[in-house]
Amino acid sequence: MKPVEPIRQALMIEASQERTFHTFVRRLSAWWPIEGRAAVTGKPGDVRVEEWVGGRVYQAGRAGAERERGHVTIWNPPSSFAFTWEVAPGAEITEVHLQFQRLGPALTRVVMVHRGWEYLSTALLDRYTSHAGGWLAALRRFAAMFETDPRPRRQAADDEPR
Repeated sequence: MKPVEPIRQALMIEASQERTFHTFVRRLSAWWPIEGRAAVTGKPGDVRVEEWVGGRVYQAGRAGAERERGHVTIWNPPSSFAFTWEVAPGAEITEVHLQFQRLGPALTRVVMVHRGWEYLSTALLDRYTSHAGGWLAALRRFAAMFETDPRPRRQAADDEPR
């Protein structure tokens, strides 16, 4: 089979490494494009990550149904984590690696690499393009959470009222 390049995305987040990491993991449902992609029956609920090596990555429906999509393979907060990802039910497994690189006290570079596409059957390779676009859209939604975050910003000394 012909090698398939991993899907790669990177973005800058104006937040601390710790906040960026934990927002990514603990608030997945706030930015993950679950609408129309629910892997459980009924109304979509949450996308969750169990925070340890071997922990599940899964969707939980509002009616209590759950569907595993993968498992955590690396857990190194706040700098990195990785998980397996089932592209389609019963399909071969791919891997998603995330790095959270601290560039400053309130600046983090997030690098995502989704690999393993070369192991999928030819019938599933059509998912590559949809996942590439899906990751781009999802990470843009993730970045937007920090742009619209209502937390008050600390004023610089020069900005204080006189």
